[in-house]
Amino acid sequence: MCEFAREQSGQAIYNWQGIRDGDAGGDHRENIDDGELCSAGSERYAPYDEPGDWPSTTIEPGTQTFTLDLTAPHEAKYFRFYMTKDGWNPDTALAWDDLELIHETDPMSPTGTTEISGVDVPDRNNKEHIIYMVWQRSDSPEAFYSCSYVDVAGADDGNDDTPDQPDTPTDTPDQPDTPTDTPDQPDVPAWDSGAAYTSGDQVTYNGKTWEAKWWTQGDEPGSSEWGPWEQVSGDDTPDQPDTPTDTPTDTPDQPDTPTDTPDQPDVPEWNSSTAYTSGDQVSYDGETWEATWWTQGDEPGSSQWGPWERVE
Repeated sequence: MCEFAREQSGQAIYNWQGIRDGDAGGDHRENIDDGELCSAGSERYAPYDEPGDWPSTTIEPGTQTFTLDLTAPHEAKYFRFYMTKDGWNPDTALAWDDLELIHETDPMSPTGTTEISGVDVPDRNNKEHIIYMVWQRSDSPEAFYSCSYVDVAGADDGNDDTPDQPDTPTDTPDQPDTPTDTPDQPDVPAWDSGAAYTSGDQVTYNGKTWEAKWWTQGDEPGSSEWGPWEQVSGDDTPDQPDTPTDTPTDTPDQPDTPTDTPDQPDVPEWNSSTAYTSGDQVSYDGETWEATWWTQGDEPGSSQWGPWERVE
């Protein structure tokens, strides 16, 4: 599903924190149609609305603490957490009536990493569910949204024939021999440029072990700090110096275009000391750029993964 999202819109993979409604003002249900909750109605994030085998996290019922990594910590009127109801069909696109509110915070000033405690995760009879979060700013009408796929621990996975079968092997006394299966983890394969890997797959490359963060094929482990591979063991530094050369060549030819936008004096020039939020527009090197998240000091066009998107 991650590869599907990347094929449909690279924005969905590389700027997933930009799922937002700039004019929400608390009217989430009125502004976002059923079937478009995971994209907040944005076409560039539409792949997230497709049902499918998305990566999921196992979660225990009961009182839990959620940790939020916020790219740009805005003042929050509230964080709301919803969960799909018992019997929800994961083969259908998410609708508002599928959700049950399980937690809402008071107004707060979040930091880059914010913990939300006291979230009561209910028991569910079926295993696959979505936790839907709404972050409504208090200093702006803007709101952010996210869909997190979870597997409820202890719930039925839909296969009634097999849940009780694991009880029988306890009759045999020879089971303690199994710890010798993974002494030195020789089963971690070497990276193959022609193989396709999904989230959680591990490979060895240049004496290190790497784990895929999303679907990938042909992306060399360690070739970019923003790439699909995360190092999980081995020496941290031998191959990292290759990455700084990726971005300096992004903008040398930009001076050819200053005549494209002579009639836009209302778009201010980019200023390295000014802070910009998602949706702000600036002009730079004769082109108009729009911020996709909070930024300060990041030069427009200096990186294809940066916070600025060129306005055509």
